[in-house]
Amino acid sequence: MSTPTILEKQILATIIYYDILNYPLTSLEVFLYLVNNNKNKNTNDVGTRHCLIDVGTRHCLVPTEVIELLNTSEYLKKYLDQKLGFYFLNVGTRQCLVPTDIKTDIVQQRLDRKKLADWKWKKIKKIFWIMQVVPFVKMVLVSGSLALGNSKKESDVDLIITAEKGRIWTVRTFVTLLTSILGTRRYKNKTENKICLNHYITNESLKIPFESLYNAQSYLHLINVYDSEKDKKIFKKFQQENSWIKKYVLNYEYSELGSFRSIKRNRTLNFISVFLETIFSGKRGDYLEKKLAVVQSKRIKKDKLYKKSGGRITINNSQLEFHPASHEADIIPEFNKRMEQIGLLEFGGQKDSGLTNS
Repeated sequence: MSTPTILEKQILATIIYYDILNYPLTSLEVFLYLVNNNKNKNTNDVGTRHCLIDVGTRHCLVPTEVIELLNTSEYLKKYLDQKLGFYFLNVGTRQCLVPTDIKTDIVQQRLDRKKLADWKWKKIKKIFWIMQVVPFVKMVLVSGSLALGNSKKESDVDLIITAEKGRIWTVRTFVTLLTSILGTRRYKNKTENKICLNHYITNESLKIPFESLYNAQSYLHLINVYDSEKDKKIFKKFQQENSWIKKYVLNYEYSELGSFRSIKRNRTLNFISVFLETIFSGKRGDYLEKKLAVVQSKRIKKDKLYKKSGGRITINNSQLEFHPASHEADIIPEFNKRMEQIGLLEFGGQKDSGLTNS
């Protein structure tokens, strides 16, 4: 068997990453999520087709190259199986990397979880519709397992909420109150179909500074909840501001296409939101924002999870992030271990995004 090309290694590294999530990939998904080589991170700006550097030559990678290799590469066949158009690690490779007796059909599991995610989305859309009344909200993004379509029965719904600059604490207060009243806010171990309010940014701080392979792959799957032109415009800006993703994902590009899941803004609810913004604007709103910042900051810092290892809690007027126990703390080390085991050292050595150390 000849020496594998960079692209063959990238394909395998990508499938191994998603295998940690028990998520087999289609050939197109492999192309779209292709893990970037640590030595090949000088790519063009987002919005242009990135090029793969191989053996000193530059050529633009297209999906058909990935598809062909998945079907013909002896190197990949050594490690992969295929079922119903999904590619995943074969039994031998899995047993080598993760010595366990698991006999789960991960293709069927993915299909089942997709159905569950579709059901959860239909259920949560009613809450998203009502959330339009919250003032100063500029964009709402769904992240996590629901965005990926990999939901379990007990999965919650992770959101990244964009607030108007200078009103991030006000937005957090209104969203928390509304979801609490509706009985949909996640609280402690009550997670099933609950909304996890774990990340807020502002329309002037769209760039998320926590760079890592984990976050890059996660942000690929974000779903813009509302489909107005303003929502699309700010989402496009969000993607451009976070162009660092391309350092980890070779084919990252921003998309101007809306998600089929996105919902239309309602005029009546929008009017209520604008009315509340009028009330809480100016000096009155500034005073409330400062008070809420002081009260909530003190409460957050007193929580025993504030400095918990293996996660991150960020509180400032530009970003509020609450991930005291991040999956990244497990996924990045596991990925690095697998890269070393299988000899893909050029993709290993990944660092987390700055989690609290043990």
